[in-house]
Amino acid sequence: MNRFYALAVSICIPLLLTINGNAQNSSTQAAKQAGSDKRIIEQMFAGWNSRDANKVAAVFSEDAVYEDVTADHISRGRTEVREWAAGAFVVFENFKMEVVSSSFHDGSGFVEWIWSGTDKGIHKTGKNFSVRGVSIVEIRKGKIHRYKEFYDWSTAMKQLGLLPAEKE
Repeated sequence: MNRFYALAVSICIPLLLTINGNAQNSSTQAAKQAGSDKRIIEQMFAGWNSRDANKVAAVFSEDAVYEDVTADHISRGRTEVREWAAGAFVVFENFKMEVVSSSFHDGSGFVEWIWSGTDKGIHKTGKNFSVRGVSIVEIRKGKIHRYKEFYDWSTAMKQLGLLPAEKE
């Protein structure tokens, strides 16, 4: 019986150590991937803040889908993403995107942000706005593959004087 016990222990302990090591490696790999995904998002926001449509588009895959749900607009592919960003820079001055929070796991995640700027071309008010939004992101092979953003444009319209302000 002692031989059987010794054999079982000699098999089980290395097996358990291997399983534990693999779990730790998996956790480490997931943390590295999440950090990499966040850096890609930081690069995109840096592109928006530099007002450089090429930098914005560079983080998207060739077959990316960028959907601005509020504006009812879809850009398909890096070229259309570049055109969308370039158009935004024409109609909004002082364009700024600020990350509030984000979370990623296995190439998918969300980013909460604040977008601010000056309306120069959409409604031509010359007034400033600031709205909160969130994006759902899918990253594949180090590039954004799907990007879907949601924000409250009615808040901006109130700030621009185009909708009545909230009553207190």
